[in-house]
Amino acid sequence: MTTDAAVRGTMILATLAWATGEALMRRSPRADWWARVSWTAAVVLALVHVGLAFHFVYGWNHEAAVAATARQAATRVGWGWRGGIYVNYLFLVLWFADVCWWWAAPASHASRSLRIEAARLAGFLFMFVNAAIVFASGPSRWVGIASVAAVLLASPARRRRAIPV
Repeated sequence: MTTDAAVRGTMILATLAWATGEALMRRSPRADWWARVSWTAAVVLALVHVGLAFHFVYGWNHEAAVAATARQAATRVGWGWRGGIYVNYLFLVLWFADVCWWWAAPASHASRSLRIEAARLAGFLFMFVNAAIVFASGPSRWVGIASVAAVLLASPARRRRAIPV
């Protein structure tokens, strides 16, 4: 396996695990444990992706990562904003916090307000549309399109109450 395949592969797997978790969390409460496992695997894979990218692509040079992210944004959307990488960091922190909340208090997590859940879903969709469709190419983009479509078709942002574990 090449380093490029490892970097891309971890994000492809993270995208698939994210979509699986999103779809399962909208099913019956009995699917809650599997949704949490998938959700956790997804964020772990996303964090591994970042670590592999920093190691193999950027040589642990943060400025190189910021510049490359800005160049990619300029190429894809015509605006080379240097803050995009920080949006990604914030997203990963919020996602990790959500995973921790879900494992620590599943009933509380499942019963959060519809507004919070809709905002969370909108934020995740924004990030995955950009990362897995706009900024992806080849098979990665097709996985992104299929994953986002699956999440959109799963159901509205309403979740069923979890069975306390």
